[in-house]
Amino acid sequence: MEPLLVLCLVVGLVAVGLARGFWLGNLHNGLLAFAFTFVGVAVLFQRPGHREGRLFLLVGALEAVLFFGRQVGRYPTSARDDWWGWLGVWPLALTLGALTWCVLCFPEGRFLSPVWRRIGVGVGVAAAACSLVSALWPVEYDAAGVVTTHPLSLPGADGAQQVWDAVAHPFYVVLQLLWVAAVVARWRQSDGVVRRQLAVLLAAVALSTLALVVGLAVSGSPRAGVLLAPLIPVAAGWAIERMSLAKVIDQETEAGHLADLTPRENEVLDLMAQGLSNAAISDRLHLSIKTVEPVVSSIFVKLGLPSGSDSNRRVLAVLEYLRR
Repeated sequence: MEPLLVLCLVVGLVAVGLARGFWLGNLHNGLLAFAFTFVGVAVLFQRPGHREGRLFLLVGALEAVLFFGRQVGRYPTSARDDWWGWLGVWPLALTLGALTWCVLCFPEGRFLSPVWRRIGVGVGVAAAACSLVSALWPVEYDAAGVVTTHPLSLPGADGAQQVWDAVAHPFYVVLQLLWVAAVVARWRQSDGVVRRQLAVLLAAVALSTLALVVGLAVSGSPRAGVLLAPLIPVAAGWAIERMSLAKVIDQETEAGHLADLTPRENEVLDLMAQGLSNAAISDRLHLSIKTVEPVVSSIFVKLGLPSGSDSNRRVLAVLEYLRR
């Protein structure tokens, strides 16, 4: 029920925003709102409670608020629209923070390690602080493109602008660097299934980046790449649904096909489904590698599969076995 409520909210905000007029510079926010929301709903419909699906819904809702607020702020009809336009400005940092969580937790909605969890918490705190500054002072209005004025008139606007320029813009750059670092770290610590999911995500990013570069070279505008950005959450959702070993394992567990596995073996198999290597599983469960390896071997013995030394090949073998 919650995903459908979020979907209705997003559709309503985007529809009301579009009724104010067509603004090409804001169109990408509406498209991103639809893309993240529909993907989140689809994932949660198939796998209720899926953490990454919930993160997608959060980003979709925030994008819808940004789109609606900027549409009203661009085409105001009354003095009260100052407050609606305000909604199109200050949640930007929160939106980028939530998007960063999506990247850090892709594909199963879990941080790669306690260190990455602490990084995620830091991102959330910093994003909330930036949004608070933007909510209190008009530090982002010029960049947002709205024509309405900030509804609050607090002292210290000049100081807030200086702090914003020194902190917020570098923070946005750091977030983008974190996206790259998180994908690289996930790739290095994951097995074949998750690597294939990451490859789909990276292909969509490459396509959007290529369109952006071509647009800059041909017309001097990055708009083509920005408008293709909604393909990225769509590709991510497809990878989660179509290429997830965890989904197959969940189905087999519900059918009772994995009943012979012990609780520890099921726990290890679930972590393997997330793409973790033996070393990463050891770190996650706070066990030694010599404790994990026999559990992995036992899993494959019970599944009737050889426990070869190549973890990538073993996970793919499990995938094929469970699909049969």
